[in-house]
Amino acid sequence: MPTGPAAGVHLPWAEVPEAVRTWAAGFGDGPPEGARDLAGGFSPGATSVLEWPGRAVFVKAVGAALNPESPEFHRREAVVSAALPPRPEFPRLLDVYDDGDWVALAFEAIDGGPPTHPWDRRQLEVAVQALDALHDALTPSPVPDAPAAADRLQPLFGGWAELAALDGPPEGLDIWSARHLDRLAELESGWREAVAGSTLLHGDVRSDNLLITSGGVVFVDWPHACVGAPVFDLVAWAPSVALEGGPDPEGLFDLSAPASAADPDVVAVLVAAFAGFLVRHSLQPAPPGLPTLRAFQGAQGAVALEWLERLTGW
Repeated sequence: MPTGPAAGVHLPWAEVPEAVRTWAAGFGDGPPEGARDLAGGFSPGATSVLEWPGRAVFVKAVGAALNPESPEFHRREAVVSAALPPRPEFPRLLDVYDDGDWVALAFEAIDGGPPTHPWDRRQLEVAVQALDALHDALTPSPVPDAPAAADRLQPLFGGWAELAALDGPPEGLDIWSARHLDRLAELESGWREAVAGSTLLHGDVRSDNLLITSGGVVFVDWPHACVGAPVFDLVAWAPSVALEGGPDPEGLFDLSAPASAADPDVVAVLVAAFAGFLVRHSLQPAPPGLPTLRAFQGAQGAVALEWLERLTGW
């Protein structure tokens, strides 16, 4: 059954440390007259639109006590956002706050909203076409220090090999995966070669990282950007689209000429690697400040596994 878009539990703007709020006040003539806390995404920090007469600024802020990895994600996003070319598909970075603990990013607020759910067919077509065009514009990568996808994904992928190395399948693993663990580990082992490429990838395309505007689509949240094969962005996006009432992964690929033309063997390897990531992580305890993440990974993993069964015929 479809689920809602990805959603974590965010800190309200009113509970952000005073030093961060003082920094943000500099975008207007003092403290904002309004602060709208937004939903969507998995950062445990604040994600808020601050409003002054005639101006609105989007601010995301997080500290290590909420989740020890999240401040580094914001730092990565700051580096990528500062290096992205000035295009309407990207949010414009205004400033960065970093006191060594709390990190906050300020962007010009975007006059748009998240996609309709269940997915509206036309909106999805526009979003896929925008992503394809974005990949063309970001080839070769315009961000000099962006890591290769193989390096960025190295700590995450290899889930099937990890599960196969255990003393028996772990509790909660589905029957099909348990039966084919060794074959899945062998299939995913080629993911480094499969993900290689020269395109700057978003690395985390989902509904909560898209805004639909009157002029098209804006892709937000770039901490996972890396250089690789464009089809990976479609592979990693596909399970959440199905969960949100959109087409199955094959239907999503049908909307993208480049994805439809991708080597099926390469796609199978990438789906295996991504499914292994989702399944392996869904079986672990929830990370600090992210209580809904494992359930969402598990739901995506179920879609990815069904896709993988069709791809492999196992």
